[in-house]
Amino acid sequence: MSVDSPDPFKPATLGPVTLRNRVVKAATSEGRSPAGVVTDDLIDFHLAFAEGGVGMTTVAYCCVAPEGASAPGQIVMSDAALPGLRRLTDAVHGAGAAISAQLGHAG
Repeated sequence: MSVDSPDPFKPATLGPVTLRNRVVKAATSEGRSPAGVVTDDLIDFHLAFAEGGVGMTTVAYCCVAPEGASAPGQIVMSDAALPGLRRLTDAVHGAGAAISAQLGHAG
């Protein structure tokens, strides 16, 4: 029995988004946002994966409310976080990759 599998290095679509390949960096506990907003360190972290060729990188555990954090250093989705999220998104897109976020509430 043979199974035809898609080539992981060819472009793929995910809903309305076209990924350059099927390689996705999963959410990992980064802890790089001590004030609850995106930092240059976090941008550099995800940019390294984007420049390395992943199709998409995933920002780990973004809290939907401050009381929903499960550990220190997580992004809190708020108006204050928006400019940094835009910088992060622009940097990753500039390197040819897509970006996603893991949303959560541990409260």
